[in-house]
Amino acid sequence: MIKKLIAGTAMAALLSTTAFAHTNSVGYVGDGNGNLTVWYGSWHDGTTFNEAELKVLDSNDAKITQTQFNLLSQDSPAGLISGVNYFGSDGTVLIPYDPNGGESYTWQGATFTLAPGDYTFVYIPLQDAESTLCPSGTSGCGPTQDWVPMDEVIRSLSVTLTQGDIDGDANQNGILDVNEVAVGAASGGPTVVGQGSSQVIGYVATSNGVIQIVQRTQTDTTWDNMSDNTTDNVQVSTTELTPFEGRVDQVSQLTELNVHRSLGIADGVTGGKISHDMGDGYSATTRTYSLGHTAGTDTGMSVGAGISRAETTMTGTDSSGSMKTIVVQGRVGKALDNRDLTIGVGARMANSDISYTRTIGDFSTAGETTSRDVGATLMFEKSTGKIRPFSGVTIGKKTVDAYAETGDVQVALSPDATDEMYRYATLGFNLDTGLLTASVSKDFGDSDAMRLGLGIDHPINDRVSIGASANRLMDGNNTSTYMSAGLTWKF
Repeated sequence: MIKKLIAGTAMAALLSTTAFAHTNSVGYVGDGNGNLTVWYGSWHDGTTFNEAELKVLDSNDAKITQTQFNLLSQDSPAGLISGVNYFGSDGTVLIPYDPNGGESYTWQGATFTLAPGDYTFVYIPLQDAESTLCPSGTSGCGPTQDWVPMDEVIRSLSVTLTQGDIDGDANQNGILDVNEVAVGAASGGPTVVGQGSSQVIGYVATSNGVIQIVQRTQTDTTWDNMSDNTTDNVQVSTTELTPFEGRVDQVSQLTELNVHRSLGIADGVTGGKISHDMGDGYSATTRTYSLGHTAGTDTGMSVGAGISRAETTMTGTDSSGSMKTIVVQGRVGKALDNRDLTIGVGARMANSDISYTRTIGDFSTAGETTSRDVGATLMFEKSTGKIRPFSGVTIGKKTVDAYAETGDVQVALSPDATDEMYRYATLGFNLDTGLLTASVSKDFGDSDAMRLGLGIDHPINDRVSIGASANRLMDGNNTSTYMSAGLTWKF
């Protein structure tokens, strides 16, 4: 605030006409670090040099320092607010700066490091008694038309500097003066009345069918809201955020369990549980329910058929899934060579309804689809003896319907339908001791699964027996352990 006016030394000869008086405004701006720059403005446009000095007095009018002006600007410096920290002169007192009543076009300044308190800033022109550049009486130097003060009033500015002044917020409105009044604004342009900001995050998702990666770019924008309803000083910065990453192979993980391959034709009613150790962060459990029967004839023919239902639940990192499978299968066999060799032909059709959810970073999606597996097997097996080797060939076709994920559009996928033919050979043997049975087999070709099995069958009477089995399927990353038990009726 203005505190008092200090008269300078006599300048009557220099100020005999205002036609030669060009310095007409004075102001100050703090930078928030204890530095205060005092600016003097001149009527003269396009001035390219500094002139004169600035003296600083304390509250007792004792000189603290005196320095030459060393800053120069062709635009009004940022932070000069008329009537707050920027003034002109009416010849008697300092008044709020008014570009319509005497505009400045060039400014020179000097910077001081000051604490809050009472100060007076005094303009020391050339030929002044206190000038160190050109003291009075020195020939060949003197104030130019560019910088000679318009009157004695403009030469002196006495203020009580507050912490707000030093911090660069002279009017204490929470907006830095340099942001409130931009460069050039003190000469009549719009002023800053507030700030605005926005933050936008852009996403780019890519997927290789197994892993989805979401690149994230954050764009921060700030701007000044001006008094004429425009914006200025727009600043834009971008930051690359840590990408989101997650698996997208829930459907293939479920279908590749090949639950139907663990389910043979039941001889009666059985129920079981399959525990799947899948790798890749997934695990699953399947409950099975089967009904079937195989009948033989005196001519060595056998005919069997069965139906099974399997319900699978899967968990994985940031995902879960379920699969409901119906398997219908049949088999016809014929004993050859005095019933020492049996040839069999089997067919199987499995239909699975699959659903899952997955989360990746801040987003989540869900998907539903249907898969089918149709296959046929030609099998040869030794019919007699405790150890009965067997071999076979299986061909089939596996399909998965196309579907579109629901959920967040930033990451939702629309997988295409898949159609895959497969074929593989199987070699193995069965061991039958009467009460206990065992089986070992290995696939070669489009399947490289290995199976191990143990079974027990205990008769209750001539028509009913109780049985249980344990089987292990090792197929790539998937190891499935199938435990089942049931009752068998003989017809």
